[in-house]
Parts: sequence; C-alpha cells; structure tokens
Amino acid sequence: MTAALRAFRSTSAGPVALAVLTLLAVVAVVAPILWGDRATALNPATAVLGPSAEHWLGTDRLGRDVLIRTLVATRTSLGLGLLAAAVAALAGLLLGGLVAVLSRRAREVGLRVLDAVLAFPAILVAIIVTLILPEGTASAAVAVGVAGAPAVARIVVTLATAVLARDFVAAAWGLGVGRPRILVRYVLPNIADSLAVSLSVVAGAALVVVSSLSFLGVGVQPPAFDWGGMLSQGVMDMYVTPLAALAPAVMIALAGLAFGLAGEAMARVANPSVWTARRAARHPALAAGTGTESDALLDVKGLTVTAGAGPEAPAIVSGVDLRVGRGEIVGLVGESGSGKSMTMLAVARLLPYPVESLADALTLDGHDLRAGPGERIRRLLGTRLALVFQNPAACLNPSLRLETQLTEVPRTHQGMNRAQARELALAGLRQVRVPEPERRLRQYPHELSGGQRQRATIAMALAGRAGLLLADEPTTALDNTLRRAVLNLFREANAASGTAIVLVSHDLSVVRGLCDRVVVMYAGRVVEEGPTREVIARPLHPYTQALVGSTLTMTTPLDRPLPALDGQPPRPGERQEGCAFVPRCARAEDRCAKERPPLRAHPGARRTACWAVEA
Repeated sequence: MTAALRAFRSTSAGPVALAVLTLLAVVAVVAPILWGDRATALNPATAVLGPSAEHWLGTDRLGRDVLIRTLVATRTSLGLGLLAAAVAALAGLLLGGLVAVLSRRAREVGLRVLDAVLAFPAILVAIIVTLILPEGTASAAVAVGVAGAPAVARIVVTLATAVLARDFVAAAWGLGVGRPRILVRYVLPNIADSLAVSLSVVAGAALVVVSSLSFLGVGVQPPAFDWGGMLSQGVMDMYVTPLAALAPAVMIALAGLAFGLAGEAMARVANPSVWTARRAARHPALAAGTGTESDALLDVKGLTVTAGAGPEAPAIVSGVDLRVGRGEIVGLVGESGSGKSMTMLAVARLLPYPVESLADALTLDGHDLRAGPGERIRRLLGTRLALVFQNPAACLNPSLRLETQLTEVPRTHQGMNRAQARELALAGLRQVRVPEPERRLRQYPHELSGGQRQRATIAMALAGRAGLLLADEPTTALDNTLRRAVLNLFREANAASGTAIVLVSHDLSVVRGLCDRVVVMYAGRVVEEGPTREVIARPLHPYTQALVGSTLTMTTPLDRPLPALDGQPPRPGERQEGCAFVPRCARAEDRCAKERPPLRAHPGARRTACWAVEA
C-alpha cells in the first residue's frame, strides 16, 4: 500500500468517497453493457407505473424502466461532469497561473477582468456558450467548463499571491528563475492541498450545472439522456410516479457529495508533509516528571506529536514529559528542529493541520485539555494560558488595528468595557517600552517595526494575567537593552502574580538568568532535566555539555575558536532505533545505537537519557 493511499485513507471522508466513486465508476462501465437496450426500449402499455417487482422504481411516460435508465445514465452524467471539471481546471490553472506571475500592474488588470467576468452568472454563460458551440453531447460539458474557468482562475490567483509573497519565492526571483518555473516549481506545490479541495467542489458543481442544462433542454439531447434530462421528464409526472424524479436527483446529489469528500482526502495526498515523510512509529511514554500531582500547574505525560494521523505518521515529538509548578519558570532549550515549539503548540492545542498530538495526560490547572474543542476548553485556554509566538508578524492579524487585538482578551474573558481594556493595553505597551503607545494602538501591525511587533505580542500575552505563559523565543527580535527589559518584565509578572513561565530559547545565558529549571530536548525527546544552575554548571548528557561549551561567557578565551558541535541533528520525524545523538557523540557505545536510553533519575532532582551517565 503506497504512502499516498494511506494519507487518502487517513481521513474519515477518504474511504467513504473512494467507495462511492468506485461504485459509480463500476456502474458507469457495466450498466450500459448489461441494460443499454432495455433503457431505450419503448413500451407504452406500461407507461407511468409505480414501483413493482418488475420495475423497482416504476416507469416513465414511455414505459421505460426508471431504475435501469438511472443506472445507464451514470456513464453519460459522470463523463460530462468530469469533462466539464477538467476543462474548468485546466483553463483556470493556466489563466490563473498566468495572471499570478505577471507584474504587479498587469496582475491588477487581470484580476479586474476576472472579477468582471465573474459578475455574470455561470449558468447563464454556460447556456450562451452551449448555443454557440456545435450541437453535440459534449458541447454542454465544454460550455460548463468554460463558464467555470474564471472562478478557478480567481481561486488560483488568490492562493498563489500568498505564496508569491514568501521569502523563498523572493530568493528564486533573485536567482533569475523564470516565471513558468516559479509557477510550476514554487507556487503550485504549495497550494496543491487547498486547490484539491477547490477543484473537487468544482467537479461536483460542474456535474450539477451540466444536469441543469439538460433539465432546461439545452444540454444532452434525445435520444441520448443523462440524469438532468431524466429529472426534467420525471418532474412532469411527479404526483403520479415521484421516484422517476427522485432517482436521478439522488444520484446527482450523491455524486456531488462524493466529489466533495474526495477533495478533502486528496488535500492530504497533495500535502508533502503527510505522505512523503519517512515512516516513524509512535513510541511509549517516558518516565514521569519530577513534580508532584498537587503542585503541577501544567502536567504533560507521554506527549507525542505526529505529522498526520495513523500509526505510520512520522513522530516530531516522542514521549515528552513536562511538569511546570505554580510560579515556576522552566527553560526549554535545544537546537532548531528539536521539537520545542511543537511541544508548546501541542500544549496550547494550536497544532497546524495536518499535525496531530497524543498524550497519556495533558492537564492545565487540573483540567484535561484532551477533551477536544469546546466552550469550556476555549475559555480555559483563553484565561489560564497565554502565548508569545516566535514570529510576531504571523501571529498578529494584519487586517485589525493593534487596539482591537490587545483589548480582545480583557473584553472577552475579563468582562472589561472598551475604555478599561484600552487603558490596560496602553499600560502593557508602556511596560514593554513601546514608544508612543497611544499612536501605536491606532496602527496596523505592518506599520510597526519587527521589535515593536514582538513587544506588542508580549504585552498582549501579559494583559490576560494568565497563570501560565508559554514564550517561544520571545526576545529573538530585540536588542540587548530591550531583551533585558522584557526578561525583567517576565520576572515581575512571575513575582507579582505567580505566573508560571515556559521559556523556549536557544540562548543559555537567558535561561541561566531567568529560569529555575531547564529541560533539554534533542530530536523530539527530553535528554536532560534539572535545576538550571546545576545543569549549566555540571551538564551530564553529552549534548548538554556541547550546548554549554558552545555558549559565550565572560570567561571565554578570546584567543581560541569557540567550540562548535559537529554534524547536524536528525530531521524532524526521522526514525531512530537507538539514541538519536549517536552520530555526533564522542562517548557513544554499541549499545547506544541499538537501545534508546530512558530518562533516568539522578541525585539532586536531575534526569538524563544517556547510557554513558551512571544512575
């Protein structure tokens, strides 16, 4: 079984859509062969009869069996619907892609032309095109495809514009990559999942519109017939034999629904992060944390984060235990790709699609966060948990003024009126040293510098006075002076209201000065944990030793090169049989490559996952 098929089946809609479409395809192939003659045979003596043992759905006004005609019409109806969808998709992709990669001014002109075309009803355009094209069964499908192409093109331009604004596309432009390659190599793969859903809807709509043209008498012409034509004839005898109209109507709805469900599953297949990743099995949870059940504000046990659903999905984070006591400040450190940010997003229930999480326990202030979405969980996360994201430009809504975003939590969860929430927002901006706070509240995020946006997100997080603050690289975009001010602000919030903080950082000097305890992660696992001063002064795990050795301090000799950790960490989700640090470890033994070391306790509330460290 291929990985793409597994991704298709990983959604609940995938198997259902596949089963329905397969059944329709079989009927489309077999029915005309078995019952083609009976579907067109006239028998006026049995006209307009109700259901019977001989005619399960009755007969039409010419004595033809309704069930047989409905089954035989599957080939024509599906064929025309797919032809119309193919025309719309091909023409829309070409037109939309062309408009998307044009210069800015030409793109604006192209968009206005598309908007003008879309102002005309699609079915009216289809009727006009049908009358222009030569008479034939396929003319209606081609007309529907032509009418639907502008809508597809508009979707493509909208999706592509967001991708074209990203940095890797700008780098491609700078390297001289041509427009066709930009479209094919950089844009289409990044919009494939969204486009799959849109095109599946187009396929279902195309089938409906083709049937509508036949219903109106401008589509498939006798002696050929499809579901739309049968529906038109059945409506005239609706009060005598209602099944003559209901049968083709149900088939149209069933096929349209199947196309829509298939699109949702095809989006999984079109997303490379799901089905091209290497296999990785979920691993059992590691040992429990160091805190007690009673004093833990946040209690995470056996957290596993995977890029997709199912046992074959690659694991990004495996068996992580994390306990944060009330009022405690915990540092989460490790190289990029070690799983720190994914752990934080899993705790906040904010993992992006298609990433999923599974945990033996995930509680915040005694409340189980695994219960799923709901008003109770939403309010709990909104009042007891706050986040500072690594990229402030991505977490601030570009279409809302700063005042609206900073006052949302106090007004929604603390019952403040607009004036009170605004004063709280101003106080928060002053705390993080944002200049001219009154003016900044009236501005949009793009009008602020990167450092001002970062400080605004910190003010937003602290405004809710949450019990737990998750800070993902909160000082990355700040200079040294502002970094010190923000860290002091975190200390004040911790001391004044007992706010617990989980600080994700690459900078061990920041962790040393702020955190009570440090958790070191590597390749999605916790490899060392303990009091910050002890871990930094006497690291036990070879990876922690390398991190501490690579950190500049006041005593670092300036005449010697800074020690660096050779090699690269494994890719997120890459399966490891033994210890993931083996390729970079000078103390590795044969056992390390074969057996994964558990997280074992050591004196002084220390824990490490290393065979070379004696328990």
